Amino acid sequence: MSGTSGRDRLERRSLPVLLTIRKVPQWVLFLVVLGCVVGGLLLTGPLAGALLFVVAFFLGWLLLLAWPRLTEAQRFLRGLTVGLIAGSAIWRLFT
Repeated sequence: MSGTSGRDRLERRSLPVLLTIRKVPQWVLFLVVLGCVVGGLLLTGPLAGALLFVVAFFLGWLLLLAWPRLTEAQRFLRGLTVGLIAGSAIWRLFT
């Protein structure tokens, strides 16, 4: 059995993506996420759900990476945010 934990694998596989994101100006990432949220809230149907799922997945991934450094309150609030966005995505898919 390997001595590598799932967290180590997640961090190792995430590093190239994080380094790429870090090269992009912050305002570009902000506009992309904002565009996905606004599009997901203003549109209807599967496209709206897909846009919100992209945001929920991205924020959930960041939450998993930051989890050991967060306090209980931060974990709760960030998890609640991801859950609300994912719930909105599911609702948009079926309405």
